[in-house]
Amino acid sequence: MKKKLTAVCLIGGAVILCSCNDDKSSYPIPSDIENLKATSAPGQIILNWTNPTDENLYYVQAEYTIEATGKSYKKQVSQYTNELIIDNLLQKYGDINITVQPFNKGYTAGVIHQITARSEKANPTFGTPVKLKLDGKKIWTNAPFAAHPAKDVADGSTATFFHTQWQQKVEMPHYLIVDLGEEASALKFRFTNSPRAADSSWKTVNLYTSDSYDPALWFDGVKLIHGNSVDIAKGGTRKETTFTDLPAGAGKVYNSDIIPLSKPSRFLWFETTETTSGTAFFTLAELEIYACSMIIPE
Repeated sequence: MKKKLTAVCLIGGAVILCSCNDDKSSYPIPSDIENLKATSAPGQIILNWTNPTDENLYYVQAEYTIEATGKSYKKQVSQYTNELIIDNLLQKYGDINITVQPFNKGYTAGVIHQITARSEKANPTFGTPVKLKLDGKKIWTNAPFAAHPAKDVADGSTATFFHTQWQQKVEMPHYLIVDLGEEASALKFRFTNSPRAADSSWKTVNLYTSDSYDPALWFDGVKLIHGNSVDIAKGGTRKETTFTDLPAGAGKVYNSDIIPLSKPSRFLWFETTETTSGTAFFTLAELEIYACSMIIPE
């Protein structure tokens, strides 16, 4: 007498099969998959294919060995998906040869497919962000306005705010330079717009870093310097990223994602190229910086 399949569990797309059926010949040969392809991603290889239209496929299995570690793996997904992700990879593992096969309910394997791919470099991992205590005396701008100095972004109060010069036109971009007090490998920041609805805030900002900063050579927070007249690359800056469409509105708050820096850095250069209302000045109530440890897997 044939014994029946007793349990089928699908967990996260992976197939876990339990059966007492000792007559595998009762199931049709598994129908084949088509259009198998591999896509590289950070720390991953993503397999995709086209499933058959009939029901003679129960699950698809990928089998591979990482030569660099000597470890072999099998991963399975059910008939209800056409994607399998091979993760926890490093680009330095090189090309990985993957065997892909369809199976029926009797665990009989179908056509063997071979495909080779290499993952992209794995993304770094980050520790818990830690808020840095900023020294208001070590924050500088090229467009100072004495009534609302740059130090107000680090005074812990959203009632006070920094305002770049508006009584005299200082050509954009306007800069805000921040001494973190220590090097950071990765960071995130949070800012709060000023409480004044009529004021203009950050809309487009480029973030640069540097190893050092000399106010006497650059912006001391006292002299007015047209931003379009300077080349900050001469200060050893490295462009890290650009932020666009930052929020407008009184008291609005923005929290950035974690930003892995190109190298450990102590000084941040916020270069404002566009404001929310199109003015040639901006306001900012508070700026908080959080440092994160970073592990680069390769």
